[in-house]
Amino acid sequence: MEFIEWKEIEHNGRKRSTCPKCSTSRKNKSDKCLSINHDKGTAFCHHCEAVSFKEDVAIETEKEYKLPIQTWKNYTAISDKLVKYLEDRKISQRTAIALGWTEEKYYQPALKKEVNNLVFNFFEGETLVNKKYRSANKKFIQSSGTKSIFYNINSVIGKKKVYIVEGEFDVAALYEFGIKDGIVSVPNGANDNDDFWINSEKYIKDVKEFVIAVDNDEKGNSLKDKISQRLGKHRCSYLEFKNKDANGDLVSMDLKETIRGAKRFPVSGTFNVSDLFDGIIDLYDNGLPKTIYPKSKYWRGIKDVFSVMRGQLTVGTGIPSHGKSNVTDWYVLNLINDYKLKGSWFSPEHSPMSLYHTNLASKVVGKNFWGKMNGYEYPRITKQELEKYRDWADEKVYLTDCDAGQLPTWDWLLQKFEEQLYSFGIDIFVVDAFNKVLLPKGNKLEEINIVLTKLTHFAQSNNVMVFLIAHPTKMKKSEETGLYEEPTLYDVSGSADFRNQTHNGFTIYRCWDDAEKGTEACTKFINQKTKYTFQGEIGSEVILKYCEENGRFHTGNEQPLLPLWEDEYEKELPKINTNDAFGVEYNINNELEF
Repeated sequence: MEFIEWKEIEHNGRKRSTCPKCSTSRKNKSDKCLSINHDKGTAFCHHCEAVSFKEDVAIETEKEYKLPIQTWKNYTAISDKLVKYLEDRKISQRTAIALGWTEEKYYQPALKKEVNNLVFNFFEGETLVNKKYRSANKKFIQSSGTKSIFYNINSVIGKKKVYIVEGEFDVAALYEFGIKDGIVSVPNGANDNDDFWINSEKYIKDVKEFVIAVDNDEKGNSLKDKISQRLGKHRCSYLEFKNKDANGDLVSMDLKETIRGAKRFPVSGTFNVSDLFDGIIDLYDNGLPKTIYPKSKYWRGIKDVFSVMRGQLTVGTGIPSHGKSNVTDWYVLNLINDYKLKGSWFSPEHSPMSLYHTNLASKVVGKNFWGKMNGYEYPRITKQELEKYRDWADEKVYLTDCDAGQLPTWDWLLQKFEEQLYSFGIDIFVVDAFNKVLLPKGNKLEEINIVLTKLTHFAQSNNVMVFLIAHPTKMKKSEETGLYEEPTLYDVSGSADFRNQTHNGFTIYRCWDDAEKGTEACTKFINQKTKYTFQGEIGSEVILKYCEENGRFHTGNEQPLLPLWEDEYEKELPKINTNDAFGVEYNINNELEF
C-alpha cells in the first residue's frame, strides 16, 4: 500500500484534491481523485489507492499507549521453514510480505523461553502501533501497553465494504483469494473487547456494508452476534465457512462458493420463508427458544416464575422503598455473570456514580462496603476485593449520566445507548426510573406511548434487553390489613401502556414481620406479565429473603455470601491442542524451530 505524506496534499480545507502520487503521471492531471476526511485526518486516492494519515490524528486516543520499536523493516526475511508452512496453508510469501508479516525471536511466557515467532505487525498509517507474536505451537503474546486496534486497519480507508475476520491468517486467505483491500481482523480472536472498537471507530463508522467472516464454530457464532449487534444488523451480512474459517476454505478450494453464498441478517422488516428457515429448523430440532434467568442456587424457583429473552422490554414496579431497584440490580448482575453479558445503567436516583458502585460492589463481592449497617457490624470488603470487583466489572458494568448542565431526554438517552452498543457491546440496559427522563411537551399519554414504542423497538431491532423501573401511583391501603395493596403494571403512574406495550413485567412487594400471624419479613417477586407462556406464569410469585450484609436477595435459608464470580457451576475444560501449528520439528535442546 502506498502512503502519502499529509503535508504533500494541497487541499486548503477542501474535501477533494489531486493525488501527489499519481496525478502528475495521469492523462487527466487535474482530476481530483483524492478524497480527504478532515475530521478523521485521513485521505484516500480512488485511482492509485494510496492513503494518508494526518500524524496528530492517526494515533490520537483518549489513552496513552506505548509504541513498539519502529525497526520492523529489519526483519522482512522469512525462513524457508516458515515459507513452506505458509505455502501448505495456500498463503504465498508475497502475501505475507504484503501484509507486513515478519519472523523474530521473542520470549513467550507460556513456554518460559525465547523462541522463533511469526509476527503480525499492526500499522496505523505508517506507525507501528502493536505487534502480535505467534509461536510454532500457537502461543500468542502482544506487545505490552500498546494500542489495541483492528489488524490491517489501513486497508479500510475509503472503502464502502469491509470484511471482518477472526484471525490474521484469514486476512491472508481473503487477500490470496483476490480481495486485496477492506479486510480487518479482530486482534484477540473470538475474545471481544471494547478498546479496539473504540480505537478503530473513526475508520469504520462510515462503512456502508460489513461482511462478518469469523470462524464457523460456537465461539465464532457468538462473536458474529456481538459484532452485528455493535455495527447494526442492517449493515451486515455473514459467511458460513465449510471448513471453520477463511483459511480452511482457501485450502479446501471452497472459499469462492462461501463468499458467493453470503447471507444477510433478516432485519428489513419483510421476510420470506428462506430468511427465517434457519430459525424454523432450530425450533424443530431444539424446541422453544431459550430464556435466561439467574442460575445461582440463591434464585432457585425463579425460572418457573419469570424469565426474559433478548429483544424484550421488561418493566418493574413497586411501592417506594419496597426494593424494586435493589432486586432489579441483583437480578441483572446475575444475568451478566451467568451468561457473560454486559450491562449499562442509567440511574440518576443513585447519584453520584462512585457511591452507586459501593452498592453494586457489595452485591457482587458478597460483603458490606462500609462494614456497618443499621447498627450491626459485618465483615467489610477489603481493598483487594474491591480490586477484584474492578477487574470483574470493568468490561461488564457501565454507568450512564448527563454532562454537567445537560437534562436527560429520551432522545438523548437512546442515542447514548446506540453509542454504547458500538463502543461496548452492551446486552442489557437498565433505566431507573422512567420519571427521571424528560418527556417532550404535549399530551402525556401520547408521549408515554411513543417512548415505550421506541424502547420496545430499540430492544427488538438491536436484540438487547431493556429493564425499565417505573413508579406506581399512590396505592390504596387495604381496609382489612391496613397495608398498601400490591401494585400491578396498570397502576404505573401515567398510562396503562406500561402494561400493554411491555413484553414482560414484575412487581416487587415487601411484606413485614407479623408476630401475631408468626410470619417473617420477606419480599415478593410477582410475575405481572411475560410475553410467552414458556417464560413464566402470570400471577405466580417467588418469595425472596433479604441479606442486609450485602444487599442481595435469595430464595432459600442459606445466606448468599460468596463472590458472584465464584459460581458453583461446572465449567467446560479447555480442549488441549496437541498439534504443532507449523508442523515443525524439535531440535536437541527441545526448542521449536520453523
